Parts: sequence; C-alpha cells; structure tokens
Amino acid sequence: MKKVFKNRRIFELNVVDSTNSYASELPPGMPEGSIVWALNQIKGRGQGDSRWESEPGKNLTFSIILYPTFLKAVDQFYISKVISLAIVDLLTLFTDRVSIKWPNDIYAGDKKIAGILIENSVEFDNIKQSIAGIGINLNQKIFASDAPNPLSLAQITGKEYGLKEMLEKLCALIENRYILIKDNGFQTIDDDYVSVLYRFNEPAIYLADGKAFKGRIIGVEPSGIIVVRDNDGIIRKFLHKEVEYVR
Repeated sequence: MKKVFKNRRIFELNVVDSTNSYASELPPGMPEGSIVWALNQIKGRGQGDSRWESEPGKNLTFSIILYPTFLKAVDQFYISKVISLAIVDLLTLFTDRVSIKWPNDIYAGDKKIAGILIENSVEFDNIKQSIAGIGINLNQKIFASDAPNPLSLAQITGKEYGLKEMLEKLCALIENRYILIKDNGFQTIDDDYVSVLYRFNEPAIYLADGKAFKGRIIGVEPSGIIVVRDNDGIIRKFLHKEVEYVR
C-alpha cells in the first residue's frame, strides 16, 4: 500500500498544555502525518469549553497534522470521519461494542473511551491544514473529573498497553483511512461511519431546544449534520450542540 506519512516527524514531549496548540505553533511545512505526542497534557481541550482528563503517562494524547487540500471546506467532516473510524479500527482489535457517538466521541458500550478535537484552517474554498487532537483512555483506572461516563481500555480488558506501540498502530490506521478519501473512497467512509454509529436506527430520547423527544438516527449528511426521524415521522436535522443524547 502506498504511504503518505513516510516523512513524518514525531515530537515526543513529557508535558505540554495542549498538543493541538503546540502543533499549531510549529514552523510551516511540517511533513504530513507529523505527530505531537505528550505523556502529560495538562490543558487538553475537548469540544467547546470542555477539558480532557488524562492521568500522566497512562493514556494516549497526541495531535496529528494533515494537509487535506483536496477537500472543500464544506466537506471537512470527512476528516472527523477518518480519525473516528481509525480509532474504532484500533479499539476493535482489543474489545467489542466500539462505536462513534456523533459527531466524534468514541464509545465502548455506553461509556466514552476516546475523544477528538479537530481544528481546520481554510484557504479559499479548500482546507489548507487540519490538526486532529486525539485522546484515548488506555491505562487509567480512576477518573477524578465530573465527566459523566469515562472508561479506559484497561478497565475493559484488565490489561495494560504500551503507549508507543498503540500510537504506531493508530497512525498506520489513520493513514489507511486518509488514503481512502484521497483516492475518492468517500462512499466507503460514509458507509463505515454509519455502520458503527452509536444508536443508529435505535429508538432513543433526545433533547433539542430544551424539549425531549423520541426518535431514531437515520443518517449523517456529508456536512456532518445528523438526521433524526422523530416518533411523529418528522425528519429533524441538527448541527453539533443543537441536540443532546439523553442517557
């Protein structure tokens, strides 16, 4: 298989505020697939104002730099799909019931095992650069924050995992998925994403505009908008943060 990350660099740090912030401050022209990997990320960022809890040296916290200039800005959700699917590819090597909770949280069962923060820069109508920050709970056994449902791979399997080995495995899987979209394999990515989507086509309760409703997820548009059919048969579409899952 062809490679696109063959010249990548890896910046291994003992401690950093945020790997995404560090990656964004690197000199221009870093080879595609370059990694900023931190053993201790003290201000890891999630979506919005949320923070990512990670015990030092226990979990995988890193950012990867991509240049998906072949993607239009309106198609930037494909980067989220690629990264999410690669994490699912990795975790399903070790456990089952791994899914993507829209838009890009990774669940094992009904608990969150990984999260993603993607920051894109756009030039004209195309994406110029993507920095994908990834946090995967690997070996942490106790979570101190008020996050509602964290889980680690070690808690599931009772085993511990080498961080560098898991990083190498995941980067190879990201590369495989990334090559797919470079080669116009969008339909495969779309199909695979829906096939592992949390609560896809299952009856569930959601919250929108402060009101709960029952419905089923029936799809995700290329832009990342989620499509839900409520119990009255009405098709409802939501951007991120416009709808919440009710546990």
